[in-house]
Amino acid sequence: MTGRPAEETRELGELLGDRLKERRRELGRKLAEVAAAAEVSTGYLSSIENGSSIPSLPVLARLAHALDLSLTEMLRSSASARIAQGHIAETPGREALALESSRMQIVRLGAQTGESGRSPVELVGTDVFIYQYRGRLEVEANGERYELRAGDALHCELPASVTWHVAGEKPAVSVWVTSAAPRKSAS
Repeated sequence: MTGRPAEETRELGELLGDRLKERRRELGRKLAEVAAAAEVSTGYLSSIENGSSIPSLPVLARLAHALDLSLTEMLRSSASARIAQGHIAETPGREALALESSRMQIVRLGAQTGESGRSPVELVGTDVFIYQYRGRLEVEANGERYELRAGDALHCELPASVTWHVAGEKPAVSVWVTSAAPRKSAS
């Protein structure tokens, strides 16, 4: 019987532990809270986060549930921040591109010529970033008007209001990014 070399196992443990700790902190949860939700001891979760223990699949599944992560996300080979793969659809409408639990709002907005509307992301007192993927979009932020063409980006500092209008003869597709609204604590 052959197993994984000790070095590869240690690297997997460190990668998994770092990912779990990062996610727990991102959610603002204490070690004991997550351990209780996953039905493991605080000491065992600490050893997993420190990379000295690798959990069984059932424990890993409970941790994934407690941290609102998929097993795929937990076990991906990349050490970078979460990665999503796909393409920007060109269909009309608003599509959330970030998980509901994310600290970011990332929204794809597809609109037809002549359409107008308000910001597709909730304005929560933080900056808004807009990337124009296709077509032309006129954006008004805090009373100032901007025209975005494909490849342009706009950084709106702390906007109180943002509206948009599709200009030109072609549909427009843009990606909007801002912070997520603060989570309401369960009382």
